[in-house]
Amino acid sequence: MQRLCVLVLALLALGVLALGLLACGGASDEQRIPAPGTFIYTAGVDLWLQNADGARLLIEAEQDQQLLQPAISPDGTRVAYVIFQLTQAEGTSVGTNLAVSSIDDPRQELLVQHQRQAEYVWNPRWTPDGESLIFTHEPGDGTIGVLELDLATRTVSRLRADARDAAISADGTMLAFVNAPLSGDPHLVVRHLDTGAERALDPDRAWQPRPYRLPRFTPDGEALIFAAGQYLPQVSASAMGTNGPEDIWRVDLASGELTQLAAIGEDQPDFVVSDDGQHIFILGAFGIYLVASTPGEPPYAIAPGEFHGSVDWHGRVTDAEWAAIREAVWQPSGSAE
Repeated sequence: MQRLCVLVLALLALGVLALGLLACGGASDEQRIPAPGTFIYTAGVDLWLQNADGARLLIEAEQDQQLLQPAISPDGTRVAYVIFQLTQAEGTSVGTNLAVSSIDDPRQELLVQHQRQAEYVWNPRWTPDGESLIFTHEPGDGTIGVLELDLATRTVSRLRADARDAAISADGTMLAFVNAPLSGDPHLVVRHLDTGAERALDPDRAWQPRPYRLPRFTPDGEALIFAAGQYLPQVSASAMGTNGPEDIWRVDLASGELTQLAAIGEDQPDFVVSDDGQHIFILGAFGIYLVASTPGEPPYAIAPGEFHGSVDWHGRVTDAEWAAIREAVWQPSGSAE
């Protein structure tokens, strides 16, 4: 454990250096993330792309903006993301917009633009066919809901009122979301899209870790992975999802079995499930982690983190790559210095 702590501190120092280079306009084609596949992630206020060719700036934010929550399309050709307008000035207001861009030819196309102060869209997710995007919408009047945007017709429909952080299963049959009651103590809910039937996963509120954020289906649709708080009470609806350190959890949809996958204590971590469902990639403020999606192994800190960063990933980790990552990060007790 002492060796792991030393490694994490070293990674944090490297992270500060990397952010300093970015702030000074420096760029590197070296991979920031020692893992295979295609990554799109926030670095500072911009979006970066990493693949087998290295890492490069993908989309640069305009002044007083930050680009967040990238979502790679199912075919890997496009990225949807959130544009956060950080300041209010003449002709602008604080809020977020939804945009999409080709990855090979990154030209920003606005899909949903906020119309008033404090109107927000969050957490875009592609439907499995790549023809629509779902996202959380806060219109600025105290309500919240999950909307769907048809990319061909540009029509918007409401999937579920009083809900946030939605995701669709790979087969397109189920919607997972966090309901958003005024009590500020939400449920994780799964909705069957063909019938509209809903099931709260913790109806008796027996689970101690909450509030919940960002449920994602495993590729087989048999479980949900989500972030949840560390046994801290939530005092108001306005504090949803911002209530202190969080870990990563898994719940089996058939049995209801709840498992803690990563005890990381991060502030609003983002995470992605690998294409084969075998690993979870986690981006936190203090580190980037990989963890197996079945319990039994600790999370491995593999790179510096990003404060309130966002990430998406298309890829998987082979057994050999997983062994190499663990060996690089963890030296068994008694190993040579």
